[in-house]
Amino acid sequence: MNTYTPKFYDLLSLALGSSDSYVLQSYLDNVMSSKYNEFSIPGFAWSENMSPDFTVEVLYKNVDIIPMAQYVDLDSPAVPIGTSGMGGYTAKIPRMKLSEYYNEDKMRKVMLAERKLNGLRDGANDVINAARNTLFVTTDTLIGAHVNSLSYQRHQMVSRGVLDINSTNNPMGVKDLRIEAKVPTKNVTTLKGTARWWTSLSDGTYSTPGSTCDPVKDLKKMVRNAQLSGLRNMHFELEYNYAEQVIEHPKIVAAIAAKIFINASNEDWALANVANMDTDAKFEQLGKIVGGVPFRIIDHVSAVQKFNKDAQKLVSNQLDAFEPGVIVLVPDGQIGEIVPVEPIVVNDPAATYGGFFDGRLLLTVTYDASKKAQAYETELTALSAPTMPQYMYYLYPYNAS
Repeated sequence: MNTYTPKFYDLLSLALGSSDSYVLQSYLDNVMSSKYNEFSIPGFAWSENMSPDFTVEVLYKNVDIIPMAQYVDLDSPAVPIGTSGMGGYTAKIPRMKLSEYYNEDKMRKVMLAERKLNGLRDGANDVINAARNTLFVTTDTLIGAHVNSLSYQRHQMVSRGVLDINSTNNPMGVKDLRIEAKVPTKNVTTLKGTARWWTSLSDGTYSTPGSTCDPVKDLKKMVRNAQLSGLRNMHFELEYNYAEQVIEHPKIVAAIAAKIFINASNEDWALANVANMDTDAKFEQLGKIVGGVPFRIIDHVSAVQKFNKDAQKLVSNQLDAFEPGVIVLVPDGQIGEIVPVEPIVVNDPAATYGGFFDGRLLLTVTYDASKKAQAYETELTALSAPTMPQYMYYLYPYNAS
């Protein structure tokens, strides 16, 4: 009969020598933080405060232009400076959870070497190292999953102005939840008819340019509208695969060729040279043509797990985090906040707790002696919320109608 102690099934104790919350927190602070200390979601930063409520008001941030002083008569009183007030939108912050379980079977596989190495030199150290590696992979996977979720939120909010939580991106959780950033309708342009950059779409590939389309003019108009609102520093964002088709549009290629090879006598030669340029170089030139506004290509693929009844197993489905088919003009710098809700810790003596991202993410480890199982569960209630949606401009170059 096996007489293993509970420690045999306790990954924390085997890896760190103890399973108390102090040791777990020290591990997160000194080991895991070294990987995530450069945690960055473009244009979004953690809110300084944690909300006590799930519903918060996200306040808009404006491009402030200091007004001129007012001219008055010699003896007239000073005119009070006015304020524009604070606009915003209300959002319900979604909770994210993920867990990893180590039952007897998993722990035996992790500790399989214990018997074989028993009595051998450094055998115990090898087992401890195996446990530490397993602990690192476990916590890294759980924390990384939340980082991916926040990145997905950011890219959806920026590329759509909306975050939908549905059966596609959350098949095993809540459904039909929509959070809108309240982008003004005047900031959204959808091309129609022959003004569309393309007039046909098949299997994700665009073809047949619209006879009256003018991509350069459309992009310049976006920049001009943003400048009229007071914006000066900005950039375009678009999805990786979609960007490859945008930059190959014949009228965009022709515009780049005309700029680079201004004195070329052979148009076909100039077009061929542009076609051979790499994507980044072509977008650099296009940015200069439309007003010195650079393009940033978003290459971020997310994955979700869903239970396949036929295969009787979990399968992963990939999703584009940034919506294809749209070009977004975005202000430089910070354009949003990651708003967290403060987690609540119930002081259960049978549980071990650790916090990450300055306590915003909660890691709870529990052990069931009767089932010889240990559970690692993370909880993060946070939303990547745009704070400058009034300065985000959208262009849909193709519309089916």
